[in-house]
Amino acid sequence: MKLMFRRSIQGKVAARVAGTLALILLAPASHADSDVTPGRLRALHDAYYNQRVLEYCGGDTVEVHDGFRRQLRYLLASGDIDAATDRSAKISGWTDADYQYDNHGLGGFRQWCATDGKKAIEAFLAFRQQELSGKAP
Repeated sequence: MKLMFRRSIQGKVAARVAGTLALILLAPASHADSDVTPGRLRALHDAYYNQRVLEYCGGDTVEVHDGFRRQLRYLLASGDIDAATDRSAKISGWTDADYQYDNHGLGGFRQWCATDGKKAIEAFLAFRQQELSGKAP
């Protein structure tokens, strides 16, 4: 039973990875703008992933959420990212966070929150501080 469950999770993770790679590789081909790069799509995915992590872990303060909104605005404005690509990145980031939460089980998510949650808070606060100080990327 455990082996079947483990294979099921591995299959889901492999499917998510394949979907994310397809998103990264295929989305730039649909745009002429060179601003849509795998790195920018990865940053958008990571922003949505981090935001979802904070929903699970409870670290989404007003300042942190402001950092998320600012980073999201920057990523969408600085690249030619259409609504469909944004939606795909959002679903991919949220789904990855959901799988990570599920994989840690009852109580195991505490370490996940202490690592990924802390990184998410730091990333959003750092981006917010950059924009407020006029040193936006």
